[in-house]
Amino acid sequence: MLSVSNLLCDVQAGNEKLRYGHRKPDGESQAVPRPVVVWALTKACNLKCVHCYASASAEPAPGELCHSEALDVIDDLARFKVPAVLMSGGEPLMRPDIIPLIRYARYRGLACTLSTNGTLIDDSMADELAHVGLKYVGLSLDGTAATHDKLRGAKKAFERSVAAIDRCVERGIKVGVRFTAHALNIDDIDSIFDICAQHHVNRLCVYHLAYSGRGEGMQRVDLTPAQTRQMVDKIFAKCREFHAAGHPLEILTVDNHADAAYLLLQMERTDPQRAASVHERLAGTGGNRSGCNIAAIDPVGNVHYDQFSWHYSCGNVREEAFSSIWSSARDERLAILRNRRNYLPDRCQHCRFLDVCNGNLRTRAEAATGDWLGFDPGCYLTDEEIGVKHLACLPG
Repeated sequence: MLSVSNLLCDVQAGNEKLRYGHRKPDGESQAVPRPVVVWALTKACNLKCVHCYASASAEPAPGELCHSEALDVIDDLARFKVPAVLMSGGEPLMRPDIIPLIRYARYRGLACTLSTNGTLIDDSMADELAHVGLKYVGLSLDGTAATHDKLRGAKKAFERSVAAIDRCVERGIKVGVRFTAHALNIDDIDSIFDICAQHHVNRLCVYHLAYSGRGEGMQRVDLTPAQTRQMVDKIFAKCREFHAAGHPLEILTVDNHADAAYLLLQMERTDPQRAASVHERLAGTGGNRSGCNIAAIDPVGNVHYDQFSWHYSCGNVREEAFSSIWSSARDERLAILRNRRNYLPDRCQHCRFLDVCNGNLRTRAEAATGDWLGFDPGCYLTDEEIGVKHLACLPG
C-alpha cells in the first residue's frame, strides 16, 4: 500500500512505523518476517463481483476449515505475533461463526479487521461487530449505484453497502472504502471520493486490477499506462484538495508499486529535498512484500504468499502450522520472494526505483507472461524515467 496522504501531505494514520520499517540493508541477516495475514474464512459470497480474486461462489468450498481448526489457526497466529489479521472471503459474514472468531481473535490479542461487501451488515450485525470490539471494516465499492450493482451482480447492492458504512460509523467502527479501478468504472472515481466525504469514511484504498481469480479474465479492460497515469494524477490532486480543505480522509493506492516511483518522479521535479526524504521512507518498505510481510490463508487452509496467489500453495495449516510454514520458507517461491532481486527481469534489476518497488506484483506478472518472475505489465513508467536503456525485457 502507498499512503499518498502521508507522503504528500504528512497525514498521520498511526500505522507509519509498521508501513515503513520492513526492509533490512542488503547482506544483513534478518529475523523471520511477521506478515499481515489476509485470511479468507469462506469462499461463499452473496454477490458475483466480476473482478473477485477469490472466484467466490454462492456456497462454501468443500472442506473449509471448521470452527475448532479456525481457533487453532488463531492461536498459532497469536503465538507467532503477526501484526494483524484481515478476515476476508468470499464474504466473511456468510460464515455462521464469524462473530465468535472475531471475539476469540480479539481475546488472543490479535489486531483484527474485516473485509466485506457490507450488504449483510444490518443494524443487528453492526451492533454485534461493535460489541466484540472490531475497530475497522474495509468495505468495497465499485462506483456509483448503477456501476456498482452491475459489477457486483445484484440490484440495490450499492444502497445496502452505503447503509452499512453509515451503520459502522454510527457505532464508532472505522471504515475504509476499497475501489478496484479498471476501464468499466474509472469514470466513477470522482464520485467515490465524494461518497467517502459525505459518509465520513476514514480511508480510501484505490486498488489497481490484480489478474487473479475472475480478475484474470479482465486483463482486456485493465487501464492503459496513459489511463493509469491520469488516474494516479487525479488521486494525487484529490489528496491535496482534501488535505487543504481539512478533511481527514487517508488515501492509499494498492497493488502497484510503480505508484511509489511515479510519486517520487513528480517530487523530484517540484521538491527535490522532500523527494529524498520520501524516497528514504519508501525504501524502508522494500517495495512489494508478498511472501515477506504479507501472507494469505484460503478457506481450506492453504497458505499463499499474498491474497492474489491462490493458484499456488506454500503449504497447508492442517498439515503444518502457519508459523512453521512461514518461518522455514522451505517452499521455493517463498524463499525466492524473501530475496528476489537477482531473479527479477533485467528491466527491474536495473531500475533506479527497485528499492521502492521490488518487482511489483508477481501474480499479475505470471498471469500476463506465464512466468511468475516475469515482467509485471502494471509498470507504467518509461525507460527514461526509471533510468534503463536497451534491455531485453521491456514492457508490452
